[in-house]
Amino acid sequence: MNHQNRSPLLLLICFAWIIALAGCSTLKKTDEPVADTSTTEPATPPEESELGAKLREHTGDYGNLWEEIADGYSFPEISDAKVNKNLRWLSNNQRYLDRVTEQSKPYLYYVANELRENGLPMELALLPIVESAYDPFASSPSKALGVWQFMPQTGRNFGLKQNHWYDGRRDIVASTDAAVRYLKRLNTMFNGDWLLTIAAYNAGEGTIRRAIEKNRKQGKGTDFWSLPLSQQTQSYVPQLLALSKVIANPEKYDLELGEISNNPYFTTVNVSAPIDLAQAARMAEIDPKELRNLNAGYNKWITDPTGPHQLLVPVADAAQFTLNLDKLPKIATMQVAGDYKVKSGDTLGAIAKRFGTSVAAIQSANNLKSSQLKVGQSLSIPGQSPMSSPYAIQAEQEIAQRSQKNTGTYYTIESGDSFWTIARKHDTSVKNLLKWNELPANAKLKPGQKLLVVNKTATQPADNKITYQIKSGDTLHKIASKFDVSKKDILNWNKVKDESYIHPGQELTIYLTAKN
Repeated sequence: MNHQNRSPLLLLICFAWIIALAGCSTLKKTDEPVADTSTTEPATPPEESELGAKLREHTGDYGNLWEEIADGYSFPEISDAKVNKNLRWLSNNQRYLDRVTEQSKPYLYYVANELRENGLPMELALLPIVESAYDPFASSPSKALGVWQFMPQTGRNFGLKQNHWYDGRRDIVASTDAAVRYLKRLNTMFNGDWLLTIAAYNAGEGTIRRAIEKNRKQGKGTDFWSLPLSQQTQSYVPQLLALSKVIANPEKYDLELGEISNNPYFTTVNVSAPIDLAQAARMAEIDPKELRNLNAGYNKWITDPTGPHQLLVPVADAAQFTLNLDKLPKIATMQVAGDYKVKSGDTLGAIAKRFGTSVAAIQSANNLKSSQLKVGQSLSIPGQSPMSSPYAIQAEQEIAQRSQKNTGTYYTIESGDSFWTIARKHDTSVKNLLKWNELPANAKLKPGQKLLVVNKTATQPADNKITYQIKSGDTLHKIASKFDVSKKDILNWNKVKDESYIHPGQELTIYLTAKN
Protein backbone atom coordinates (compact mmCIF):
# COMPACT_ATOMS: atom_id res chain seq x y z
CA MET A 1 0.00 0.00 0.00
CA ASN A 2 1.47 3.41 -0.93
CA HIS A 3 1.65 6.50 1.34
CA GLN A 4 -1.21 8.24 -0.41
CA ASN A 5 -3.59 5.41 0.41
CA ARG A 6 -2.26 5.21 3.97
CA SER A 7 -2.90 8.87 4.87
CA PRO A 8 -6.71 8.72 5.24
CA LEU A 9 -6.37 5.63 7.41
CA LEU A 10 -3.83 7.34 9.64
CA LEU A 11 -6.09 10.34 9.99
CA LEU A 12 -8.99 8.08 10.95
CA ILE A 13 -6.86 6.29 13.57
CA CYS A 14 -5.65 9.60 15.04
CA PHE A 15 -9.20 10.93 15.21
CA ALA A 16 -10.37 7.78 17.00
CA TRP A 17 -7.48 8.10 19.49
CA ILE A 18 -8.40 11.71 20.25
CA ILE A 19 -12.02 10.65 20.85
CA ALA A 20 -10.84 7.91 23.21
CA LEU A 21 -8.67 10.33 25.18
CA ALA A 22 -11.54 12.77 25.48
CA GLY A 23 -13.74 9.97 26.72
CA CYS A 24 -11.17 9.02 29.40
CA SER A 25 -11.02 12.62 30.53
CA THR A 26 -14.79 12.74 30.82
CA LEU A 27 -14.89 9.52 32.81
CA LYS A 28 -12.23 10.81 35.18
CA LYS A 29 -14.29 13.90 35.98
CA THR A 30 -17.36 11.85 36.80
CA ASP A 31 -15.33 9.92 39.41
CA GLU A 32 -14.62 13.08 41.41
CA PRO A 33 -16.59 13.44 44.67
CA VAL A 34 -19.77 15.48 44.29
CA ALA A 35 -22.44 16.56 46.74
CA ASP A 36 -25.29 14.08 47.25
CA THR A 37 -28.41 15.63 45.75
CA SER A 38 -30.80 12.70 46.28
CA THR A 39 -33.28 14.59 48.45
CA THR A 40 -37.05 14.43 48.48
CA GLU A 41 -37.06 18.06 47.36
CA PRO A 42 -35.61 19.34 44.09
CA ALA A 43 -33.31 21.77 45.94
CA THR A 44 -29.59 20.97 45.88
CA PRO A 45 -27.98 20.56 49.33
CA PRO A 46 -24.88 22.62 50.15
CA GLU A 47 -21.65 21.22 48.75
CA GLU A 48 -18.92 20.08 51.04
CA SER A 49 -16.16 22.66 51.41
CA GLU A 50 -12.48 22.29 50.50
CA LEU A 51 -11.69 21.27 54.10
CA GLY A 52 -13.42 17.91 53.77
CA ALA A 53 -11.52 17.12 50.57
CA LYS A 54 -8.25 18.24 52.11
CA LEU A 55 -8.68 15.96 55.11
CA ARG A 56 -9.33 12.96 52.90
CA GLU A 57 -6.13 13.49 50.92
CA HIS A 58 -4.05 11.93 53.67
CA THR A 59 -4.82 8.55 55.19
CA GLY A 60 -1.24 7.94 56.26
CA ASP A 61 0.84 4.78 56.46
CA TYR A 62 -0.08 4.37 60.12
CA GLY A 63 -3.34 2.91 61.37
CA ASN A 64 -2.80 4.55 64.75
CA LEU A 65 -2.49 8.34 64.69
CA TRP A 66 -0.27 8.36 67.80
CA GLU A 67 2.40 6.41 65.89
CA GLU A 68 2.50 8.97 63.09
CA ILE A 69 2.69 11.82 65.58
CA ALA A 70 5.63 10.20 67.40
CA ASP A 71 7.36 9.54 64.07
CA GLY A 72 7.16 13.26 63.25
CA TYR A 73 8.95 14.52 66.38
CA SER A 74 11.61 17.20 65.80
CA PHE A 75 12.42 18.55 69.27
CA PRO A 76 15.89 17.88 70.68
CA GLU A 77 16.23 14.90 73.03
CA ILE A 78 16.18 16.30 76.56
CA SER A 79 17.08 14.64 79.85
CA ASP A 80 16.28 17.02 82.69
CA ALA A 81 15.14 16.72 86.31
CA LYS A 82 11.92 18.65 85.62
CA VAL A 83 11.08 16.46 82.63
CA ASN A 84 11.75 13.34 84.72
CA LYS A 85 9.51 14.70 87.49
CA ASN A 86 6.64 15.02 85.01
CA LEU A 87 7.38 11.55 83.66
CA ARG A 88 6.99 10.13 87.15
CA TRP A 89 3.67 11.91 87.53
CA LEU A 90 2.38 10.64 84.18
CA SER A 91 3.50 7.09 84.92
CA ASN A 92 1.19 7.11 87.97
CA ASN A 93 -1.79 8.67 86.18
CA GLN A 94 -3.19 6.24 83.62
CA ARG A 95 -6.67 7.72 84.12
CA TYR A 96 -5.42 11.16 83.09
CA LEU A 97 -3.90 9.73 79.91
CA ASP A 98 -7.15 7.88 79.14
CA ARG A 99 -9.18 11.05 79.61
CA VAL A 100 -7.09 13.33 77.41
CA THR A 101 -6.91 10.62 74.75
CA GLU A 102 -10.70 10.41 74.64
CA GLN A 103 -11.12 14.20 74.59
CA SER A 104 -8.59 14.64 71.79
CA LYS A 105 -10.16 12.09 69.42
CA PRO A 106 -12.45 14.50 67.52
CA TYR A 107 -9.68 17.06 66.92
CA LEU A 108 -6.27 15.38 66.91
CA TYR A 109 -6.30 14.20 63.29
CA TYR A 110 -7.08 17.68 62.00
CA VAL A 111 -4.45 19.34 64.21
CA ALA A 112 -1.78 16.78 63.27
CA ASN A 113 -2.64 17.16 59.58
CA GLU A 114 -2.30 20.95 59.71
CA LEU A 115 1.06 20.71 61.49
CA ARG A 116 2.31 18.20 58.93
CA GLU A 117 1.13 20.34 56.01
CA ASN A 118 3.04 23.29 57.47
CA GLY A 119 6.24 21.33 58.21
CA LEU A 120 6.00 21.82 61.97
CA PRO A 121 7.17 19.37 64.68
CA MET A 122 4.47 16.88 65.59
CA GLU A 123 5.13 17.40 69.30
CA LEU A 124 2.98 20.51 68.83
CA ALA A 125 -0.08 18.29 68.37
CA LEU A 126 0.27 17.58 72.10
CA LEU A 127 0.39 21.25 73.08
CA PRO A 128 -3.44 21.52 73.42
CA ILE A 129 -3.29 18.65 75.92
CA VAL A 130 -1.06 20.76 78.15
CA GLU A 131 -3.09 23.89 77.44
CA SER A 132 -6.66 22.62 77.74
CA ALA A 133 -6.80 18.80 77.72
CA TYR A 134 -8.35 19.31 74.25
CA ASP A 135 -11.50 20.84 75.75
CA PRO A 136 -12.87 23.40 73.24
CA PHE A 137 -14.82 25.13 76.02
CA ALA A 138 -11.80 25.46 78.32
CA SER A 139 -11.32 28.94 79.75
CA SER A 140 -8.79 30.51 82.09
CA PRO A 141 -9.10 33.30 84.68
CA SER A 142 -7.22 35.54 82.23
CA LYS A 143 -9.99 34.93 79.62
CA ALA A 144 -8.00 32.60 77.38
CA LEU A 145 -10.33 30.27 75.46
CA GLY A 146 -10.37 27.10 73.39
CA VAL A 147 -8.05 24.15 72.93
CA TRP A 148 -5.17 26.53 72.07
CA GLN A 149 -6.08 28.98 74.87
CA PHE A 150 -5.86 32.21 72.90
CA MET A 151 -6.16 35.47 74.80
CA PRO A 152 -8.74 37.91 73.32
CA GLN A 153 -6.23 40.34 71.82
CA THR A 154 -3.84 37.65 70.57
CA GLY A 155 -6.79 35.96 68.91
CA ARG A 156 -7.80 39.19 67.19
CA ASN A 157 -4.18 39.76 66.11
CA PHE A 158 -4.35 36.45 64.24
CA GLY A 159 -7.73 37.04 62.69
CA LEU A 160 -9.96 35.15 65.13
CA LYS A 161 -13.37 36.79 64.96
CA GLN A 162 -15.03 37.41 68.33
CA ASN A 163 -18.58 38.74 68.63
CA HIS A 164 -21.97 38.10 70.21
CA TRP A 165 -22.59 35.02 68.04
CA TYR A 166 -19.20 33.49 67.47
CA ASP A 167 -15.73 33.22 69.02
CA GLY A 168 -13.05 31.88 66.69
CA ARG A 169 -10.83 30.98 69.65
CA ARG A 170 -13.14 28.01 70.30
CA ASP A 171 -13.39 27.07 66.60
CA ILE A 172 -11.00 24.13 66.11
CA VAL A 173 -10.36 24.98 62.44
CA ALA A 174 -9.91 28.74 62.83
CA SER A 175 -7.92 28.52 66.08
CA THR A 176 -5.60 25.79 64.76
CA ASP A 177 -4.85 27.91 61.69
CA ALA A 178 -4.09 30.86 63.98
CA ALA A 179 -1.94 28.70 66.29
CA VAL A 180 0.09 27.40 63.34
CA ARG A 181 0.79 30.95 62.14
CA TYR A 182 1.58 32.14 65.66
CA LEU A 183 3.98 29.26 66.34
CA LYS A 184 5.73 29.83 63.01
CA ARG A 185 6.15 33.50 63.83
CA LEU A 186 7.51 32.75 67.30
CA ASN A 187 9.92 30.14 65.99
CA THR A 188 11.32 32.60 63.46
CA MET A 189 11.62 35.21 66.21
CA PHE A 190 13.67 32.81 68.37
CA ASN A 191 15.89 31.55 65.57
CA GLY A 192 14.38 28.08 65.28
CA ASP A 193 14.68 27.22 68.99
CA TRP A 194 11.52 25.25 69.73
CA LEU A 195 11.89 25.30 73.51
CA LEU A 196 12.02 29.09 73.52
CA THR A 197 9.12 29.10 71.04
CA ILE A 198 6.95 27.01 73.36
CA ALA A 199 7.94 29.11 76.36
CA ALA A 200 6.96 32.26 74.44
CA TYR A 201 3.62 30.70 73.50
CA ASN A 202 2.94 30.32 77.22
CA ALA A 203 4.46 33.50 78.64
CA GLY A 204 4.47 35.87 75.65
CA GLU A 205 7.34 36.78 73.35
CA GLY A 206 8.08 39.98 75.26
CA THR A 207 8.64 38.07 78.51
CA ILE A 208 11.06 35.65 76.87
CA ARG A 209 12.93 38.40 75.01
CA ARG A 210 13.42 40.38 78.23
CA ALA A 211 14.65 37.27 80.07
CA ILE A 212 17.14 36.54 77.27
CA GLU A 213 18.41 40.13 77.27
CA LYS A 214 18.77 40.11 81.07
CA ASN A 215 20.86 36.93 80.98
CA ARG A 216 22.92 38.19 78.06
CA LYS A 217 23.87 41.35 79.97
CA GLN A 218 24.88 39.22 82.97
CA GLY A 219 26.93 36.87 80.85
CA LYS A 220 24.58 33.94 81.50
CA GLY A 221 23.14 31.35 79.15
CA THR A 222 20.20 32.31 76.95
CA ASP A 223 18.73 28.85 76.39
CA PHE A 224 15.36 27.98 77.93
CA TRP A 225 16.82 26.15 80.93
CA SER A 226 18.97 29.15 81.90
CA LEU A 227 16.29 31.86 81.80
CA PRO A 228 14.70 33.39 84.95
CA LEU A 229 11.07 32.57 84.12
CA SER A 230 7.92 32.11 86.19
CA GLN A 231 7.25 28.78 87.86
CA GLN A 232 4.36 28.22 85.45
CA THR A 233 6.52 28.60 82.34
CA GLN A 234 9.39 26.62 83.88
CA SER A 235 6.91 23.75 84.35
CA TYR A 236 5.10 24.22 81.02
CA VAL A 237 7.86 23.16 78.65
CA PRO A 238 8.88 20.08 80.70
CA GLN A 239 5.21 19.00 80.76
CA LEU A 240 5.13 18.95 76.96
CA LEU A 241 8.49 17.19 76.70
CA ALA A 242 7.46 14.52 79.21
CA LEU A 243 4.13 13.98 77.47
CA SER A 244 5.88 13.56 74.12
CA LYS A 245 8.10 10.85 75.60
CA VAL A 246 5.10 8.97 76.98
CA ILE A 247 3.21 9.16 73.67
CA ALA A 248 6.27 7.82 71.82
CA ASN A 249 6.84 4.91 74.19
CA PRO A 250 4.02 4.36 76.71
CA GLU A 251 5.20 0.83 77.59
CA LYS A 252 8.47 2.22 78.92
CA TYR A 253 6.49 4.07 81.59
CA ASP A 254 4.10 1.19 82.29
CA LEU A 255 1.22 2.99 80.59
CA GLU A 256 -1.33 2.07 77.94
CA LEU A 257 -2.21 4.50 75.16
CA GLY A 258 -5.66 4.18 73.59
CA GLU A 259 -5.51 3.97 69.82
CA ILE A 260 -6.82 6.86 67.71
CA SER A 261 -7.77 6.12 64.12
CA ASN A 262 -5.59 7.86 61.55
CA ASN A 263 -8.60 9.12 59.58
CA PRO A 264 -10.60 12.35 59.54
CA TYR A 265 -13.11 12.57 62.37
CA PHE A 266 -15.10 15.47 60.94
CA THR A 267 -15.78 17.16 57.66
CA THR A 268 -17.22 20.57 56.79
CA VAL A 269 -20.72 21.25 55.50
CA ASN A 270 -21.53 24.68 54.13
CA VAL A 271 -24.84 26.32 55.06
CA SER A 272 -26.38 29.30 53.32
CA ALA A 273 -28.37 30.71 56.24
CA PRO A 274 -28.46 30.57 60.06
CA ILE A 275 -29.69 27.20 61.34
CA ASP A 276 -30.70 25.74 64.70
CA LEU A 277 -27.89 23.33 65.58
CA ALA A 278 -29.89 21.37 68.14
CA GLN A 279 -32.79 20.82 65.75
CA ALA A 280 -30.41 19.82 62.95
CA ALA A 281 -28.63 17.36 65.27
CA ARG A 282 -31.92 15.77 66.28
CA MET A 283 -33.11 15.38 62.71
CA ALA A 284 -29.81 13.79 61.65
CA GLU A 285 -29.72 11.63 64.80
CA ILE A 286 -26.40 13.11 65.91
CA ASP A 287 -25.60 13.49 69.60
CA PRO A 288 -26.28 17.23 70.24
CA LYS A 289 -23.29 17.39 72.58
CA GLU A 290 -20.98 16.06 69.87
CA LEU A 291 -22.24 18.59 67.34
CA ARG A 292 -21.90 21.39 69.91
CA ASN A 293 -18.32 20.36 70.76
CA LEU A 294 -17.31 20.23 67.10
CA ASN A 295 -18.83 23.70 66.58
CA ALA A 296 -17.82 25.26 69.89
CA GLY A 297 -17.07 28.55 68.13
CA TYR A 298 -20.78 29.37 68.03
CA ASN A 299 -21.85 31.05 71.26
CA LYS A 300 -25.49 30.06 70.74
CA TRP A 301 -27.26 26.98 69.41
CA ILE A 302 -27.40 28.92 66.16
CA THR A 303 -24.84 29.71 63.48
CA ASP A 304 -23.52 33.25 63.19
CA PRO A 305 -25.74 35.21 60.76
CA THR A 306 -22.65 37.15 59.63
CA GLY A 307 -20.60 33.98 58.95
CA PRO A 308 -18.69 31.71 58.93
CA HIS A 309 -21.46 29.78 57.16
CA GLN A 310 -20.23 26.29 57.83
CA LEU A 311 -20.58 23.42 60.29
CA LEU A 312 -18.26 20.63 61.33
CA VAL A 313 -20.03 17.27 61.26
CA PRO A 314 -18.76 13.75 62.04
CA VAL A 315 -17.73 12.10 58.77
CA ALA A 316 -20.03 9.15 59.44
CA ASP A 317 -23.05 11.46 59.79
CA ALA A 318 -22.27 14.04 57.10
CA ALA A 319 -24.45 12.59 54.32
CA GLN A 320 -27.57 12.29 56.47
CA PHE A 321 -26.94 15.70 58.04
CA THR A 322 -26.61 17.36 54.63
CA LEU A 323 -29.86 15.81 53.40
CA ASN A 324 -31.71 17.11 56.45
CA LEU A 325 -30.55 20.71 56.01
CA ASP A 326 -33.18 21.36 53.34
CA LYS A 327 -35.90 20.08 55.66
CA LEU A 328 -35.07 22.46 58.50
CA PRO A 329 -37.48 25.37 59.03
CA LYS A 330 -35.92 28.66 57.99
CA ILE A 331 -34.87 30.97 60.82
CA ALA A 332 -36.17 34.50 60.46
CA THR A 333 -33.59 36.98 59.21
CA MET A 334 -31.73 38.52 62.12
CA GLN A 335 -30.63 42.10 62.00
CA VAL A 336 -26.93 42.64 62.58
CA ALA A 337 -26.26 46.29 63.15
CA GLY A 338 -22.53 46.22 62.39
CA ASP A 339 -20.24 48.94 63.72
CA TYR A 340 -21.18 52.18 65.43
CA LYS A 341 -19.05 55.18 66.43
CA VAL A 342 -19.84 56.61 69.84
CA LYS A 343 -21.09 60.19 69.84
CA SER A 344 -21.25 62.77 72.61
CA GLY A 345 -24.01 61.91 75.07
CA ASP A 346 -24.23 58.25 74.08
CA THR A 347 -24.68 55.58 76.74
CA LEU A 348 -24.64 51.81 76.38
CA GLY A 349 -28.28 51.67 77.40
CA ALA A 350 -29.34 54.17 74.76
CA ILE A 351 -27.28 52.45 72.05
CA ALA A 352 -28.68 49.04 72.97
CA LYS A 353 -32.26 50.37 72.82
CA ARG A 354 -31.62 52.06 69.47
CA PHE A 355 -30.40 48.84 67.84
CA GLY A 356 -32.77 46.43 69.57
CA THR A 357 -30.14 44.56 71.53
CA SER A 358 -28.92 44.49 75.15
CA VAL A 359 -26.14 46.20 77.11
CA ALA A 360 -24.71 42.79 78.02
CA ALA A 361 -24.61 41.76 74.35
CA ILE A 362 -22.71 44.93 73.37
CA GLN A 363 -20.27 44.49 76.26
CA SER A 364 -19.69 40.84 75.30
CA ALA A 365 -19.20 41.66 71.61
CA ASN A 366 -16.63 44.35 72.43
CA ASN A 367 -15.01 42.80 75.54
CA LEU A 368 -15.99 45.83 77.61
CA LYS A 369 -15.29 45.62 81.32
CA SER A 370 -17.31 48.72 82.19
CA SER A 371 -20.11 50.85 80.77
CA GLN A 372 -17.88 53.88 80.19
CA LEU A 373 -17.62 55.03 76.56
CA LYS A 374 -15.33 57.42 74.70
CA VAL A 375 -16.45 59.75 71.93
CA GLY A 376 -15.25 58.31 68.61
CA GLN A 377 -14.94 54.80 70.02
CA SER A 378 -16.00 52.10 67.55
CA LEU A 379 -18.46 49.49 68.84
CA SER A 380 -19.52 46.25 67.21
CA ILE A 381 -23.30 46.05 67.63
CA PRO A 382 -24.73 42.53 67.54
CA GLY A 383 -28.24 41.80 66.40
CA GLN A 384 -30.84 40.86 68.96
CA SER A 385 -30.42 37.26 70.01
CA PRO A 386 -33.48 35.10 69.35
CA MET A 387 -35.05 33.06 72.12
CA SER A 388 -33.52 29.62 72.50
CA SER A 389 -35.53 27.07 70.56
CA PRO A 390 -37.22 24.18 72.37
CA TYR A 391 -34.67 21.90 70.71
CA ALA A 392 -31.76 23.90 72.13
CA ILE A 393 -33.26 23.95 75.64
CA GLN A 394 -33.91 20.21 75.50
CA ALA A 395 -30.40 19.53 74.17
CA GLU A 396 -28.84 21.58 76.99
CA GLN A 397 -30.86 19.64 79.54
CA GLU A 398 -29.87 16.29 78.03
CA ILE A 399 -26.22 17.28 78.00
CA ALA A 400 -26.44 18.48 81.60
CA GLN A 401 -28.14 15.29 82.70
CA ARG A 402 -25.55 13.06 81.02
CA SER A 403 -22.62 15.00 82.42
CA GLN A 404 -24.15 15.17 85.89
CA LYS A 405 -24.60 11.38 86.10
CA ASN A 406 -25.73 10.75 89.69
CA THR A 407 -23.74 13.43 91.46
CA GLY A 408 -26.65 15.68 92.40
CA THR A 409 -30.16 16.98 91.85
CA TYR A 410 -30.82 19.74 89.36
CA TYR A 411 -33.70 22.18 89.23
CA THR A 412 -34.98 23.90 86.06
CA ILE A 413 -35.41 27.60 86.76
CA GLU A 414 -38.85 29.08 86.14
CA SER A 415 -39.94 32.69 85.66
CA GLY A 416 -40.01 34.52 89.01
CA ASP A 417 -37.49 32.23 90.73
CA SER A 418 -34.71 33.69 92.87
CA PHE A 419 -31.75 32.11 94.63
CA TRP A 420 -33.53 32.64 97.96
CA THR A 421 -36.79 30.93 96.92
CA ILE A 422 -34.91 28.02 95.29
CA ALA A 423 -32.66 27.57 98.35
CA ARG A 424 -35.68 27.59 100.66
CA LYS A 425 -37.57 25.09 98.47
CA HIS A 426 -34.66 22.63 98.54
CA ASP A 427 -33.63 23.11 102.17
CA THR A 428 -30.21 24.59 101.46
CA SER A 429 -28.57 28.03 101.45
CA VAL A 430 -27.94 30.65 98.78
CA LYS A 431 -24.23 30.32 99.62
CA ASN A 432 -24.32 26.62 98.76
CA LEU A 433 -26.18 27.24 95.49
CA LEU A 434 -23.59 29.79 94.41
CA LYS A 435 -20.71 27.53 95.48
CA TRP A 436 -22.03 24.32 93.88
CA ASN A 437 -22.80 26.08 90.58
CA GLU A 438 -19.63 28.23 90.62
CA LEU A 439 -21.65 31.43 90.26
CA PRO A 440 -20.84 34.95 91.45
CA ALA A 441 -23.03 36.60 94.09
CA ASN A 442 -24.58 38.93 91.46
CA ALA A 443 -25.43 36.12 89.01
CA LYS A 444 -28.78 36.39 87.24
CA LEU A 445 -31.13 33.44 86.77
CA LYS A 446 -32.72 32.64 83.41
CA PRO A 447 -35.85 30.53 82.85
CA GLY A 448 -34.86 27.10 81.52
CA GLN A 449 -31.43 27.22 83.17
CA LYS A 450 -30.40 24.14 85.20
CA LEU A 451 -29.22 24.72 88.77
CA LEU A 452 -27.55 22.17 91.06
CA VAL A 453 -29.68 22.21 94.25
CA VAL A 454 -28.58 19.00 96.01
CA ASN A 455 -24.86 18.29 95.79
CA LYS A 456 -24.51 14.56 96.41
CA THR A 457 -20.83 14.71 95.52
CA ALA A 458 -20.16 16.86 98.57
CA THR A 459 -22.68 15.40 100.98
CA GLN A 460 -23.15 11.67 100.43
CA PRO A 461 -19.74 9.91 100.58
CA ALA A 462 -19.57 8.06 103.86
CA ASP A 463 -15.85 8.66 104.17
CA ASN A 464 -16.16 12.33 103.06
CA LYS A 465 -13.94 11.47 100.11
CA ILE A 466 -14.68 13.05 96.73
CA THR A 467 -12.95 13.16 93.36
CA TYR A 468 -12.51 16.55 91.70
CA GLN A 469 -11.47 16.97 88.06
CA ILE A 470 -9.15 19.92 87.53
CA LYS A 471 -10.42 22.50 85.05
CA SER A 472 -8.41 24.86 82.87
CA GLY A 473 -7.54 27.91 84.97
CA ASP A 474 -7.71 26.06 88.29
CA THR A 475 -4.99 26.70 90.85
CA LEU A 476 -4.29 24.79 94.02
CA HIS A 477 -5.39 27.82 96.04
CA LYS A 478 -8.69 28.05 94.14
CA ILE A 479 -9.43 24.34 94.63
CA ALA A 480 -8.51 24.46 98.31
CA SER A 481 -10.78 27.47 98.85
CA LYS A 482 -13.63 25.82 96.99
CA PHE A 483 -13.67 22.84 99.37
CA ASP A 484 -12.46 24.71 102.47
CA VAL A 485 -9.33 22.59 102.87
CA SER A 486 -5.62 23.45 102.84
CA LYS A 487 -3.28 23.29 99.87
CA LYS A 488 -0.90 21.18 101.94
CA ASP A 489 -3.61 18.59 102.57
CA ILE A 490 -4.47 18.34 98.87
CA LEU A 491 -0.79 17.76 98.05
CA ASN A 492 -0.48 15.09 100.75
CA TRP A 493 -3.71 13.27 99.84
CA ASN A 494 -2.65 13.00 96.22
CA LYS A 495 1.07 12.43 96.81
CA VAL A 496 1.86 15.52 94.78
CA LYS A 497 5.08 17.34 95.54
CA ASP A 498 4.08 20.83 94.39
CA GLU A 499 1.64 22.77 92.24
CA SER A 500 3.69 22.25 89.07
CA TYR A 501 2.17 18.76 88.89
CA ILE A 502 -1.34 20.12 88.49
CA HIS A 503 -2.82 19.54 84.99
CA PRO A 504 -6.25 20.27 83.45
CA GLY A 505 -8.19 17.00 83.30
CA GLN A 506 -6.35 15.49 86.26
CA GLU A 507 -8.47 14.08 89.10
CA LEU A 508 -7.73 14.98 92.71
CA THR A 509 -8.87 13.12 95.80
CA ILE A 510 -10.23 15.49 98.44
CA TYR A 511 -11.46 14.66 101.95
CA LEU A 512 -14.15 17.04 103.10
CA THR A 513 -14.29 18.33 106.65
CA ALA A 514 -17.44 17.99 108.76
CA LYS A 515 -18.57 21.55 108.08
CA ASN A 516 -18.83 20.79 104.36
